[in-house]
Amino acid sequence: MRKTFFGYVSSLYWGPFVFGLGVFLALILFGTAFDKLAVFTGKDAGAGLFLSYIGLQTPYFAVRVMPMATLLASLFALGGLMARGEWKAGLAGGYRPVQMLAPLLVCALGVSVLHLAVQELLMPPAYMRSQELYYEDLRGYDDWRRLVREDVSFSVGGGVFLTARIFDGAAGRMEKVSADIYAAGELSGEISAETAVWDADRGRWVFHGALITEYLPSGPVVSRREEHLSDIALAPGNMVMDKLVPEGISMRGLFLRIRRLRLIGAPSAEEATVLWGKLAAPLANPVMALLGAAVVLLLGSYGKLFNLGLAIGSGFLLWAAMMFGQSAGQVEILGPFTAAFGPLLFFLALGLWGLRRARAI
Repeated sequence: MRKTFFGYVSSLYWGPFVFGLGVFLALILFGTAFDKLAVFTGKDAGAGLFLSYIGLQTPYFAVRVMPMATLLASLFALGGLMARGEWKAGLAGGYRPVQMLAPLLVCALGVSVLHLAVQELLMPPAYMRSQELYYEDLRGYDDWRRLVREDVSFSVGGGVFLTARIFDGAAGRMEKVSADIYAAGELSGEISAETAVWDADRGRWVFHGALITEYLPSGPVVSRREEHLSDIALAPGNMVMDKLVPEGISMRGLFLRIRRLRLIGAPSAEEATVLWGKLAAPLANPVMALLGAAVVLLLGSYGKLFNLGLAIGSGFLLWAAMMFGQSAGQVEILGPFTAAFGPLLFFLALGLWGLRRARAI
């Protein structure tokens, strides 16, 4: 009997969820298409390029609207139980409120798994390809990820500190470059060169037109070499990082990026905040399910339009709060964990407070 009830309540969830996901996704894709249409038509881009861009944006927007669809499904499912008197019948039959809410929470956790899969497997490659279409194919920006940097300074490990006038990570090339080499905390040598090129076969940076200074106990020794094979073995992809695109990187990619940043002594607060945010985002679904249950139990159901508006409004508030937290974390006003999970914990506390007021827990 309990399994039958669990399945029945679960069946009430998935229809509204799929409906809400489709409606919210269609609305936001329509808005994006309308916003970008002028750019594509102004560049005489074909319909195929435009449709490809919109299609590639779909996974990104899907993960954004899933919590709203979850909230809508909870409102519809629980509101239907109450409107048909099945909630009271269940209570009279010996079910506790928390038992009757459990199927909705389990369904929301299932959506969290779906959310995580889309976020980690589909969204990063699709989003990055959409950006390539927009910036490179449409607008002609070859370096929108900022692979070419000016006036950079960073550590490459082993007591070596590099500065370069131009760093081109994609080409594996530096111009007007100098390397300060430290041993036991003291400067032991310097290399200044017109250019430095990454030699993938030898796994080393090769300095061209190099002026080499060695600081010996007897004094500095200076030599010139047209080509100098250095001991620097850090590949260009592990040096200066390209522009972080949060939507275009997975959690695994963030782990690797943070490790590389720490290796070269660069700050990683932005990456850490995005990482915690990606961990928190799927959990927004059960939080919104609990919030929806609290609203229905406290206020009752006011119809489909009310539920739709409430889902959109609450979902937008949660999204705005999480974006604000992420921004605060990136500029180090808040710690990465607090920035990512703070808004989520606030909405969770609000939902639990509502359920407690409704005597459901």
